[in-house]
Amino acid sequence: MMLMYHFLVKHYFYWSYIAFLKEDEFGFSLSRLWVSIGLFLFNLLSLRKQYKNKLSFIVVFLVFALSTAPSLVAYTSGPIYPIMALVYHQILFYIIYFLSFVKVDLSRIPSFNKKQSLYLLFLITTIGLIPYLVVYGPYIDWKNLFLIDVYKTRAATKGLSNAYFGYTYSLYTKIIIPLIIIFSLELKNRLMMFVGIVYLMLFYLFGAHKTVYLGILVVLAFYKFNYLKSVNWILFLSILLLLVCFALAALGYDYPWILTFRRVHFLPSLLDISYLDFFRENAMYWSESLLSSFIEYPYDQRHEYLIGEAYFNRPDMAANNGLISDGYMNLGSMGVIIHSFIIGVYFMLLNSLRIPPRYFGIYFLVIFAFISSSLFTVFLTHGAIALLIISIFLLRDGHEKNMPHDNGSWPV
Repeated sequence: MMLMYHFLVKHYFYWSYIAFLKEDEFGFSLSRLWVSIGLFLFNLLSLRKQYKNKLSFIVVFLVFALSTAPSLVAYTSGPIYPIMALVYHQILFYIIYFLSFVKVDLSRIPSFNKKQSLYLLFLITTIGLIPYLVVYGPYIDWKNLFLIDVYKTRAATKGLSNAYFGYTYSLYTKIIIPLIIIFSLELKNRLMMFVGIVYLMLFYLFGAHKTVYLGILVVLAFYKFNYLKSVNWILFLSILLLLVCFALAALGYDYPWILTFRRVHFLPSLLDISYLDFFRENAMYWSESLLSSFIEYPYDQRHEYLIGEAYFNRPDMAANNGLISDGYMNLGSMGVIIHSFIIGVYFMLLNSLRIPPRYFGIYFLVIFAFISSSLFTVFLTHGAIALLIISIFLLRDGHEKNMPHDNGSWPV
């Protein structure tokens, strides 16, 4: 990742924009390199002390891989990357890490068994489907199933969304319907599995959004693995992809690394620079979300468009970012700590539920959303709150006491 950053990523034109505005350059600092290596090894040592067959292990690992490590790499660029950005990422990592060792007894809360859970989710989806059928039904184009006229359908349905659709679409497509299919697989209920697949196809047809299938694909991908094996496979595939991207870049084909490592790992670090610079003395105090009824929002457009226009010369660019920037723009350093603590408590509760590893795919998408989106957007729009409720009543390991624990080991 260090080589990719210094030989490829930092020469991308977005980095040139920031360097021009900051009147600086993305260089290379040897002293910062040694600091990064030392912190990297210390973070890795901390991670290895986690119990490897718990949800908390893979949560901390993903935070480390998607947020902490890219920050360590970007820090080697020199003074243009603020030292406080590195500190904030370390704070996020260790708050989540230490809270993962705290256990909350939730065993007294009653839970549904698997069959009851399946029919409850089916009922919720069937009722929730009705508004979609009423509004989007007239625009259903069956040719979209074969990827024909997809953009035509999207254009026709662009103005149909409302608050209900905005808050429930990801919930149905990334959590509830994938769980209907998984529970049906476990119970060998072919009828309900067929219904789940039909529901998923219907939600795809409500606007022809191909990402609808992402939820079920991720869930099925992790279904057979324990938490340790999931980490091993993520590492293996990431390293393989990294090598492929390098090979293709050597042949003059840059699109793979631009789409993957630049976008997922390093663009958030670049946006950290922008947000920490823009909101250094302009805290918003959650006036755009939680406290909007009490505190007046000081700008005439949303924060992501402010950053897009000011730092990337694109007024139409929604320069969204994740936990660090979201916390900082609302209350500076204290905002970062507050947001990190909220996320740490969230995953502490999930870890206390002893979620079986076969459901990890459901959580993967939410973890990824936390890294790349604002806190309350993930809780409301991406379904994090709903997932916590579903986990407590439907997914926790309360009615599967005899499930054997996995005994994996780190690869040689």
